[in-house]
Amino acid sequence: MFTLHFNCQTIHSRDDFYRQLCQQYQTDQPFGYSLDALWDWLTGELPLPLTCHFHNLQSYPLSAEQPLAAIIELLQEARAEQPELYHIVIN
Repeated sequence: MFTLHFNCQTIHSRDDFYRQLCQQYQTDQPFGYSLDALWDWLTGELPLPLTCHFHNLQSYPLSAEQPLAAIIELLQEARAEQPELYHIVIN
C-alpha cells in the first residue's frame, strides 16, 4: 500500500497540494498541476492501493471554493469506482 500525507494547514491553493504530492512521489513522468493530471496519476501512475491522509483539515465537508474541495471530490470518485484501491483519511 502506498500512503500520502497532506498537511492541510499549509495548503492554500491547489498548487500547494500538487507540490506536496510531487514531494512525496517522485517520478520521471511530468505532472501537469491540474485535476486532469491528478486523475491520470491516480489511475495510472501512483502505486495502488493508495491511502491519502489529510491532516489538520479544519472543516469538512468542504465548500466548493476551498482549494481541496475538487481534489477530495476527485479522490472520492476514484474510490467509488474501485473502493478496495483508494482510501481517504481525514483528520
